[in-house]
Amino acid sequence: MPSAPLPVALSGRLAVPIDIERLRASVRFDVASRVADVSARLEFRLDGPSGHPVFDLRQTIGTAVLDGSAVPPDALGYCDMGAGEEARMRVVDVSCSDGPPHLLELGYHLEAPDATGAPGVGWSPGGVSWDLLMSDLEPGRYLEMWFPANLCHDTLSIELDIEVTGTDRPHVLLANGALEEHRDGARWTVRYPSHYTSLSPLLVLVPADEVEVRRTEAVAGGEHLGLTVAALAGPGTDLDAAVADTAAWLAYFSARYGRFPADDYLAVLWGEPRGMEYDAATTTSAPALEHEVFHTWFGRGVKPACASDGWIDEAMASWATASRRAPAGRFQAEPLGLDEEPSVLCPAHPWSRRTPREAYTAGSRLLSGVAHMAGGAAQLRSSLAAWYGAHGGGAGSTEDLARHLGEWCGQDLGPWWDRYVYGRDGAAP
Repeated sequence: MPSAPLPVALSGRLAVPIDIERLRASVRFDVASRVADVSARLEFRLDGPSGHPVFDLRQTIGTAVLDGSAVPPDALGYCDMGAGEEARMRVVDVSCSDGPPHLLELGYHLEAPDATGAPGVGWSPGGVSWDLLMSDLEPGRYLEMWFPANLCHDTLSIELDIEVTGTDRPHVLLANGALEEHRDGARWTVRYPSHYTSLSPLLVLVPADEVEVRRTEAVAGGEHLGLTVAALAGPGTDLDAAVADTAAWLAYFSARYGRFPADDYLAVLWGEPRGMEYDAATTTSAPALEHEVFHTWFGRGVKPACASDGWIDEAMASWATASRRAPAGRFQAEPLGLDEEPSVLCPAHPWSRRTPREAYTAGSRLLSGVAHMAGGAAQLRSSLAAWYGAHGGGAGSTEDLARHLGEWCGQDLGPWWDRYVYGRDGAAP
């Protein structure tokens, strides 16, 4: 099972990872004043010995209360855990015991997150647009953009209460969790399953007149499931075609790799190029739809055991689908010696928090070589189905994958992993 990184000694303090049990947060968007206020409650235990809790939040904290006692916001400052400034985490300047659960309560305004490429809240006349819009290509781009959260190994229960005030313009909220609407077009509660991690939740809030939503059914693996496809206003999105394509990919991937892992699927499409996977959901553009639906099996069906393992599902998706980042085409099976340019797909530091962009190209090339060793693309597709069968609903690591694919190839893939996953030049003869 996935595990937290080890504690880190920082200037006389022992920074200790936490195990989050529950996140409850409310967000109130005041459209008239263009201000969004957040109140968040984080219930956690230390995932290690007594020490200083580690978490992340890429917002400016206004107020903080730990176990009933006020804490100055600057006592929850950023620290470099050894993986670089962009991968920084917040370390609480209060020592906590490793026994009972703790409660951290935070208040802040929702602003553009302090992370590379992260968007802010979108305001328009009488309206607000907000999209969690996660990314695995930069640190700090999962749930921690908006709410206090952990690294992606940790499962937690999440409950969000969302309210839009200061306008009569109705809004629509789309989410891959249990959704309860309290006031038509203005207030909702979303409860996400307890097996979700910080990279799982999808949430999109937009004015109702800027989105068209289609709800229907699809059949995947002989089972009926709910299908919701929404298209945001703008050129280039054919909603009828998107519904048909989504249903087709769900059926195809279920037949090829294994049972669809949920009861519903949600796809939210934009006209501009974009794409991100969530648990049984995506925000995407039409050209990236196949790639993102594939991630329901690999990436969110089998999650990365840690952030450094995020290359796995991007390599698989680039090899197995039509990807704009891997122009060679799907299902390549080409010889791969130990004399090509090395690549680092799995960053070595345990607190690293990004997927290298080379995952799409060098990762796909590596799988092309593995397919050739295994006897062709069909053999590698079968090995991916077996990988999903063994790890679906859980997580897989880089080391797990080397063993798994090595069994299908009948040889030790260690030299290829050394050169093309860990970037060790010495692997070449």
